[in-house]
Amino acid sequence: MSPSQKPPALYVRIANDLRQRISAGEFASGPLPTETSLAEKHATTRVTVRKGLDLLIQEGLIYADRPRGHFVRVRRPMIYRPQQEFRRRPLSPEMDSFLTEMAELGREASQTIEVSVVPAPPIVRERLRLEEGELTAVRRRVRYLDGEPYLSNDSYFPRALVKDSDEIMNPADIARGANVVLAELGYQQVRTVREYEWRMPDPAQTARLGIPPGTPIAEEVVTGYTAAGQPVRCVINCLPGDRIKMVLEDERPRLSSELTIAPAAPEDLETVTGLWKQAGEWLRERGIDQWQYEPRTDRIRENIAAGECFLVHDQGIAVATITLDTHADPDFWNAEEAAEDALYVHRMVVRRDASGEELGSALLDWASTRAEAGGKKWLRLDAWRTNQGLLDYYRARDFDLIRTVPAEGRQSGALFQRKAGRVRRVGPTLTEPASPATAPERK
Repeated sequence: MSPSQKPPALYVRIANDLRQRISAGEFASGPLPTETSLAEKHATTRVTVRKGLDLLIQEGLIYADRPRGHFVRVRRPMIYRPQQEFRRRPLSPEMDSFLTEMAELGREASQTIEVSVVPAPPIVRERLRLEEGELTAVRRRVRYLDGEPYLSNDSYFPRALVKDSDEIMNPADIARGANVVLAELGYQQVRTVREYEWRMPDPAQTARLGIPPGTPIAEEVVTGYTAAGQPVRCVINCLPGDRIKMVLEDERPRLSSELTIAPAAPEDLETVTGLWKQAGEWLRERGIDQWQYEPRTDRIRENIAAGECFLVHDQGIAVATITLDTHADPDFWNAEEAAEDALYVHRMVVRRDASGEELGSALLDWASTRAEAGGKKWLRLDAWRTNQGLLDYYRARDFDLIRTVPAEGRQSGALFQRKAGRVRRVGPTLTEPASPATAPERK
């Protein structure tokens, strides 16, 4: 502390001392020292001690239980996973998902439910696109763990959609979930939008959940939409910061079951080289010397112009590239082999975030089918000699290693071929905008 800084007020120092002792677990099994004993220890009045205790109460760290004294607030946070809206559930569950999950964790879970018909509050009216004064059916829930309120969950539905639903209008558990009921009414939700606001609770939320002074909440607003874009449900959750631990899980999205493959256009040059550079960087990070040079853009540009370079797209995003031509590299293939009808694979690259789903295998199958359609006998490629993993990859995909050629100044030279038309039917389906055609002959 610099000479110009004043020491904290005594009541703050009392709070700091108690906070440290609480963190050390000193009062886990009993009350804090009495106001009188704390006043004597710190040579002050009980009024000053009470101010220090009030700070800890406002933080939600302790609570007063008069006349017994002050106790450390023990919380077992509830794990809240907001992204499980569409998780599959049993068709005939005994309890709703919240009660089931908490029971499995060994916690005593319960909830109160109230159902009423009310004009839509402004936030709900906006989300559900209702007219002012239009009615909603609302299911108001408070969920309890071990006898204490943990969160509130209020689900609003346009009354016109659910007025004939006995399940939604009845203040009882819907064990199979309100989403299932909505789907049976013809309003299946396929998309949700979640909004979060972190703030202090309003008086109604404080009273409803017994939120201690100084405790913030996260207010979650979830709007559910049908495939046609109609909003059919608006849920408002109040998540107190002293008892909820929010967990978000991200999972790499899987590729679509059907991808499109088409010749790259001149404006795709940067996309193709970008895929190539990403692959080279990934190899470098793993100590593999393959492709550790700038992409040969002139050659790629020529391949694009000749219709030999292809891009695979998943929902409009390029996820792979492959180049096919009929040019037998004289550094590797002898005159007799060059005279055979073959299609040659070059620069096959799959984006790293699309790996692991056999897209490379699907590309090789597609190339093999294309070779057969063009009257070719072989699908061939030359692989990097020192990349043992790559060599094993092609062997596992039914390519035969013909030989390895140590061409001067070239790191490639492991020569593989597979019968044209040979497919393994592994990986996603690749569809073309038009029927396959033979790659143009290189002059």
